[in-house]
Formats: sequence, C-alpha cells, structure tokens
Amino acid sequence: MNNDANEVEVVYITNDVYEAEILRNELHGAGIKCELDGMSQGGFTELVETKLLVRAWDADRARRIIEARSADKAEPTPPSE
Repeated sequence: MNNDANEVEVVYITNDVYEAEILRNELHGAGIKCELDGMSQGGFTELVETKLLVRAWDADRARRIIEARSADKAEPTPPSE
C-alpha cells in the first residue's frame, strides 16, 4: 500500500455504472473520498469499464467495505432435493 497523499488506487472495476454509483455512495457514507473513472463514454455504459478510485491510505478499508457488500448480496442457494 502506498501512503503518498497524492496517490490513488483502483479498488473496484465494473462494467455496471449503476453498481459503481452505489459503491461510490456507500464509500462516501463511510467517510472515504472516491471518484469514478470511465463511467460516461458516449452512452456505452455496459461496454466500458468503470473504475472506483480512492486515496491510497483508504484503499484497504474501501476494499473491506466492498467485499462485505458483495458477501451480503450473495443469493442463497436453493435447497437440495
């Protein structure tokens, strides 16, 4: 991890701009400043990668928040017969 005040790290990449917006709002709510890169490429929202960028010193915490959200979104598996 780089702790330079001017350094940023990519903590998440997605082709779903709406998912990126939700994650950005969640991180902002946790007090982590972040930005999206590549989200508006001429209306090709599903074709272009959107990167979620945070300051290097917040990267580990941001990743933990994203991982926790992903674990919460997991759908239960159907019961076996």
